[in-house]
Amino acid sequence: MEFGDILRQIRKERGLSQDELAAMLGTTKQVLSRYETKKRVPRLSVVADYAKKLGLPLSVLSGEAAEPLPPGLQAVGSRRRVPVLGAAACGEPIYSPGDGTDFVSVEDDLPCDFALIAEGDSMTGDRIHSGDIVFIRSTDHVEDGEIAAVALDNELTLKHVRRLRGPDGSVVFTQLLPSNPSFSPIDIGGEDETRCVRILGKAVAVRFSLR
Repeated sequence: MEFGDILRQIRKERGLSQDELAAMLGTTKQVLSRYETKKRVPRLSVVADYAKKLGLPLSVLSGEAAEPLPPGLQAVGSRRRVPVLGAAACGEPIYSPGDGTDFVSVEDDLPCDFALIAEGDSMTGDRIHSGDIVFIRSTDHVEDGEIAAVALDNELTLKHVRRLRGPDGSVVFTQLLPSNPSFSPIDIGGEDETRCVRILGKAVAVRFSLR
């Protein structure tokens, strides 16, 4: 059960209209309607604020409750939690390690091992914006054109991968390509390359945040 489903069910159980619940939460009926129809997904700070105003644990409203849910809010479908390891740049490479306590709930059949928070605007052509959660399947190889989480020394970035090959078929160098034309590719390889480069995984899904 996702945030919009839970919010709608709480509203109905408490006999509130969208106008009444919106006033209680300090938002508008229009925003509430977008949440309930899953056209928008709130940031975690918004969910935490709503949970406090509704007198509910954050884990219940976010759909990540490990404890039994209140009556009428039984989860639908099988879900699991994956760690949010930190932030990955959608621009110049950055790395912000997680503290090991952040998790996000996903459907059991989503083939991912961890998640990253996107930062920057270089992947907006793929509808990945700052604050979005990108789900990653661990692998050290991706096909050309796929979006990968790539570590450059101690930095991390999300980009399309393209390999440029020589006449013998060997990789001459690799490009990490943005999908926003305002940003330049990152070239890897050549005689002067000293960075330690490692593909951490392939991007398999994105969860959009409010902007």
